Amino acid sequence: MKLGGSVITFKGRTPPMVNERAVRRIVEEIVPYSERLVVVLGGGAHGHQAAKEYGYDNPETPRAQLLRGVPAIRHNMTVLATEVEACFRNAGLPAVVVTPFSSTILTERQIVEFPLRIIQMAMDASLLVITHGDVCFDTVYGASILSGDTIVTHLAHMLHARRVLLGTDVDGIYDCNPKTCPDAQHIPLIDLPHRGGWEFQAGPSASPDVTGGMGNKVRAVIEASKYVEEIVVFNLCVPGRLRQLLAHKETVCTRIVRGGRVGSQV
Repeated sequence: MKLGGSVITFKGRTPPMVNERAVRRIVEEIVPYSERLVVVLGGGAHGHQAAKEYGYDNPETPRAQLLRGVPAIRHNMTVLATEVEACFRNAGLPAVVVTPFSSTILTERQIVEFPLRIIQMAMDASLLVITHGDVCFDTVYGASILSGDTIVTHLAHMLHARRVLLGTDVDGIYDCNPKTCPDAQHIPLIDLPHRGGWEFQAGPSASPDVTGGMGNKVRAVIEASKYVEEIVVFNLCVPGRLRQLLAHKETVCTRIVRGGRVGSQV
C-alpha cells in the first residue's frame, strides 16, 4: 500500500509538516485488516522540498551539490517516517520502519541493492513494515531520489504481491488532469491488454515534486501491473475508501487489471 505524500503531509507548507489528523484516520481504517501488509510512504513536503532545493529535479545538477543535499532530505524523511510510525504504534499495530538509505544502492536511479530480506524477515515476524521514498547513494550520480512509486513496483515484483493499493488525492486515473481540466473523465477500469485506443494524460503536481508527479505514478502503475493481479488507485483523502478496499468492498477508484483476471468492476 502506498500512502501518497500529498495526503499524509501538507505538501505546500514550509517547513514540512505531517498531516497527523489524516494519518490517524488512515491508521484507524487499517486496524481491522489482518493480512500481511507493507506500507510505502510518499515523501510529500518532507522529501520534495529539500530535494528541489538541492537540484534533484535538474539532471544537470553537479554531483557535489546532490551529495550536499543528502543530510537535509534524510532528516526530513526520518521525521516523516517516525511520526507516521508513532501513529501506527499508538493504534496498537506492530509497525517498524525499514529505511532505504541505509541499505539501498542505485545505479542511474535504478535499484541495484534493496533491503528485501529485512522486509521479508519483518513480515515473517508478523510486523507491519513501513518504508518510504528516500535519497540513496547512486554509483553514477552520487545520490538520487528513490521514489515511493519505484519502491512499490520493486516490492510488488519481488514479494509476489497479489494486490497493490495506491492512495492519492484524486479518485483514480482520468483521461486528463482533473485538477486543471473540468471535463476530465474518471476511468474506473483499465484492462491493459484490451485498453483499445484510449489515452490518458496526467499533469505534474502543483507542489514541488522531483519524482514527476502523477505522470510517473501512472507509468509505475503500468510497470507494477506486470507482477500483480490488481492495482487500485483511489482517493485516500476520502474517509472510508481505504477501509472498503481492504475489506474487498465496492468504492470509487480506478482498478488496473490484465486480461480481466479480476472479476466485477468496482
